[in-house]
Amino acid sequence: MYEGLRQVQLGGGPVTELTGVGAAAYAYSDPIAGISVVTYDANLYLTVTAAPLRAGADLPDGLIAGLSATASSGLSALRA
Repeated sequence: MYEGLRQVQLGGGPVTELTGVGAAAYAYSDPIAGISVVTYDANLYLTVTAAPLRAGADLPDGLIAGLSATASSGLSALRA
């Protein structure tokens, strides 16, 4: 599932590989859905997305780092 969806994202725009989050992770931006971090570890697949509440609003700097930390924390909590 992870690799299949990653390939789809590669066709739609740039994908940034991330380290230190699960077994593998990447981030991508969608003009409608916002910025997402996608990761997996063992049998858990997790996507964390942030989008502006209003069209045209800016998202904060460092958002990918924040989403990565959220995903990492979520993986840890769900493994417990």
